[in-house]
Amino acid sequence: MTTARLVSYGIAAVIAAFATAARAQANIDVDEHRTTPVPHRYIHGILGDAKFQIALPDNWNGEFLMGARGFSGDENSSGAFKTVGLQKGYAYALSDQGWNRFTIIDSPEDKYYESRRRILQLTSYTKALIGRYYGTQARRTFMVGGSNGGHNTKMMVEDYPGEYDGGVAGYGITSHIEWMGSNARFVRNFDVIASRIDDIIAMRTANPDWDPASEPLSPPLTADQLQALLNIYNMPAHVGGLAYNTGRVPGSEYRWPPASPQWPLGSYNAILGYVTTSLAKFDPFYDPDGDGVLSLDEMKAWDPNLSPPPVQNDLRRFDNTGDLRRPIIIAQGSHDPIVSPGETRVYERLVEAHLGSRARDFLAVYFIPGMGHGGAEYDAALSAQLDALEKWVDWHQSGGLTGSPPPDVLVGGLGSYPRD
Repeated sequence: MTTARLVSYGIAAVIAAFATAARAQANIDVDEHRTTPVPHRYIHGILGDAKFQIALPDNWNGEFLMGARGFSGDENSSGAFKTVGLQKGYAYALSDQGWNRFTIIDSPEDKYYESRRRILQLTSYTKALIGRYYGTQARRTFMVGGSNGGHNTKMMVEDYPGEYDGGVAGYGITSHIEWMGSNARFVRNFDVIASRIDDIIAMRTANPDWDPASEPLSPPLTADQLQALLNIYNMPAHVGGLAYNTGRVPGSEYRWPPASPQWPLGSYNAILGYVTTSLAKFDPFYDPDGDGVLSLDEMKAWDPNLSPPPVQNDLRRFDNTGDLRRPIIIAQGSHDPIVSPGETRVYERLVEAHLGSRARDFLAVYFIPGMGHGGAEYDAALSAQLDALEKWVDWHQSGGLTGSPPPDVLVGGLGSYPRD
């Protein structure tokens, strides 16, 4: 690596990456050959305090996908990223990042921000293993993941452009503190409109342009119900000096209720679950009545804007910055109720704030109509996203002589999705 590149990528970051690789000593508990989805060597173990898996395909394409797990996942929660990646010949690795959503409150040593260090550590370890196993280094390394993994993908590509050549960051969070705040706000407002949600969904279905403030239901919503509905649509948030809306979009109402036979795509319980399992870790000072126990009503009332500076400062370290020097592709559902499309909208603005007219050289965003939080539509388009990323990196590395930027319409699997 030249001196100029050391300066460009940050001397401290590069030294830290090499030091991490040198110190990494994994405790392997599984090392075997598997045949699905394609023949590959499978390794499972612990690195530091993080569990991990590595998959090395027999028919390797010379490249490496470093995965990032969802907020509720572990080292086995690879989704379609591993399957599609192995089928295309990529080596793959995934870490549980040293924490688990369901135990993190009772584990003082576990921190959300630990993800950054553990992902980097496994990246370095896997690169070294690839070199030993195949006899040559990976030609390229991409970060990939959805939801929290989408956030992590953006974070790692932003912070370590010398380690990653680009990323596929699906339907990801941009600010964890604002995301958790939107979850609490969603459930407390949904509780107010729960008795009328069937009517709300029916009206929205009949009239996609329905304005609840000017076209009342029959019977009309009460003043409190109307305000609660508007509060779900409009949730002011901020990140990187930018104001944005992390509310749930009109048209996605059928994805709001608790899941049931009538509303199988409902997400209320999932959103409430994020609050109940994580809030006490996000804000350990929050205890409105001082009794040492957070009631459900207290959790629903949490507002990150009222958290003390130490909490906000700690969680703001996790905010994405938009400072890209490697390309990222984002595909998100237009009706995502878990991570608002507003999180991706503001990420576009963050990149534009850093790069101006060059933002489209480093970020491509596709909104998949009607899709929720990932799912079959996203998985069907994943192969096309990886192909587009490969061509985009070719374009960057060749100075535009080969490859191409991502197309305005990404065709893959179930349809065509317009680039934003």
